[in-house]
Amino acid sequence: MASAQVPTSLSSFPEELLARILADCVIPQVMPVRPSWPPWHTQSIFFPRRSLLAQPTTHTSTCSRLSPLLVSRQFLRIGTPIYYQTLHLPTATHAARVLETLIAQPVIAGAVRCVVLGCVSLEGARVLRACERIEDVDICMDVYEANPRGDASEDQDAQALCDALDQIDLKHLTIRRIPDAYLTLTRPKYLLERITKAVPGWFNLESVHYAFKISSTPATRPLAEALSHAPKLRSLKAQLPEIWNELFLTISNNPTLEQVALYVEGVDGILHTTMYMMEARKHAHLSELIKVGTTFFRTRARTAAAAVPSPPSTRPSTPLSASRVKEVAGELMTHGLSQNVPLHVAGGSHEL
Repeated sequence: MASAQVPTSLSSFPEELLARILADCVIPQVMPVRPSWPPWHTQSIFFPRRSLLAQPTTHTSTCSRLSPLLVSRQFLRIGTPIYYQTLHLPTATHAARVLETLIAQPVIAGAVRCVVLGCVSLEGARVLRACERIEDVDICMDVYEANPRGDASEDQDAQALCDALDQIDLKHLTIRRIPDAYLTLTRPKYLLERITKAVPGWFNLESVHYAFKISSTPATRPLAEALSHAPKLRSLKAQLPEIWNELFLTISNNPTLEQVALYVEGVDGILHTTMYMMEARKHAHLSELIKVGTTFFRTRARTAAAAVPSPPSTRPSTPLSASRVKEVAGELMTHGLSQNVPLHVAGGSHEL
């Protein structure tokens, strides 16, 4: 009786298995939630070294992710939809180049799940409109250079972006800002106001991340109130505010909220003794949510330890199933790659 033939090369593996293997190669590595132990002889005894989460993605890392796509046409066909699950668009130019790719290969838009916007632009808004299955958006608020304190009706970029957000069934939202984008300026205020109006329509919103030290202002208080009524909100992550404000206390009234993860910039955790925590302890439910989601550093023992087990990522992304990858890959082969259409890879100047 002849023995079963064993695959002799990676290309002979089933495409569902190849999709899972390539996913580990082309999807950026998720850094551990817990920071590394600190070298006490060179660093402050209070905090560990800066978290690797704060380090930007290097060009070498991008090239390493791109390399598997250049192995063969089969790897390119299977790996392309996985590569495009997350789009990083730091500038309007990047967004415009990605938009060209989506126009040339419309099937790729169905693979996009997360978009990270480094600025507010009309091009970024068009990318959001082109991708119907987005569920995770990271927005960086900047300044409307033409008239920072002018009328919001003049800011067509911000209006286009907010109109596009209204059409998305969002699950995960991150809001950050550049240092000069004060919440008293027109564009940040307008964006927060429009996001507040959009929250009731995001029925599946599960997590929100304030990636800056948020303060209580006429623009942020209504957003906190809207989040307190989001029916599926489970996780709130935020930089530790400088002083106490009641924004997180308001959001903690949401009965579906399971955790509040606080951190300081560059370090995934806080001290027990901060002024904010001293006030938060007066509110039992908020304090309990913070204990569940936040890593605390002990100062006396000179160690960094979690008060509770490290929580899962607050921004989980839904990966493409193997069957969906195969479906998109098949469409790519049929509509584009089989006709030798050039494919521009986002984030680089490579043409495949």
